[in-house]
Amino acid sequence: MKIPSTPIITLTTDFSSDLYRGQMKGVILSINEKVQIIDIGHHTRHYDILEGAFLIWQVSSRFPPGSIHVGVIDPGVGTFRAGLAIKTDKFYFIGPDNGLFSLALKDQRIKTIIQIDPSRFEKVSSTFHGRDLFAPLAAHISLGEKIEDFGQRIDKIKLLKLKKDSIIYIDEFGNIITSIREISPLAKKVIIHYQDRKIKAKFAQAFAGVKTGEFVVLRGSSGYLEIDKNKDSAARDLGAKVGEDIEIHS
Repeated sequence: MKIPSTPIITLTTDFSSDLYRGQMKGVILSINEKVQIIDIGHHTRHYDILEGAFLIWQVSSRFPPGSIHVGVIDPGVGTFRAGLAIKTDKFYFIGPDNGLFSLALKDQRIKTIIQIDPSRFEKVSSTFHGRDLFAPLAAHISLGEKIEDFGQRIDKIKLLKLKKDSIIYIDEFGNIITSIREISPLAKKVIIHYQDRKIKAKFAQAFAGVKTGEFVVLRGSSGYLEIDKNKDSAARDLGAKVGEDIEIHS
C-alpha cells in the first residue's frame, strides 16, 4: 500500500481540550513536518470505546488509500492491554487493543497486525501512549517505514460486539443511531420502546417527513435505523445514552 505524496494522519480521541492533542501533533510534526494532520473528533464521551469505534468506522473509509488513522479512547492505558498497528488493504489503524477499530475493520481486508513494542520508543509514559507510542509510530509510517519494525506480529485482537437493539451513537443534533438494520419496508408508522416509554413515530425518508418537534424513524447514512426529532433533540427528550437498549417495532 502506497502512502500518499502528502501523508495523511487522522486523530480521533476523547481528550476534549487542546493540551493532549497538541502534544500528539507536535510529536508527529517533529518526525515528519510534511504530514497533513486531520482532526476527526476529540469530543467523544470520555472512555466510550463504542462511540469512538463508530466514529472511526464511519469516517475512515472516506479518506484516500494509505491514510493513517490514530485512535485514542484508552481507559486501559498503563495496564496489560496492548498497543496495535494494523495494516489493511487500504489504511493503517494505530491505537489500543480494546475494540476501538472493530467496526472499521469489518469492511477491510487485514494484511498485518503488530503488537507495538514500547522498547522501540524513547521515554514512554504509562499514562499517555497516544503521545509516546501511537503518534510517533504514525509519523514513522508516514515516512514509509514498515510497521513490522515496531513490534511483533499477532493474529488476534479484541473485538466489540454490537448489542442487538441498542444505541450505538448519538450525534450533535441529538439523533439516535441504533444497531437495528431491518424494519418492514412497507411500514409507515412505528413504535419506539425505550425504558418505560412507548412513542409512536413515522417511518420516513427524511427529517422533513414529519412536523417540527415530532419523532421520526429513518434509515440513516450509516445504514442503521435512526431515531430523530425534527428540529429538536430525540436523545434529550428520551434521556438516551449510548449502549442502552432500544427497540423499534412496525
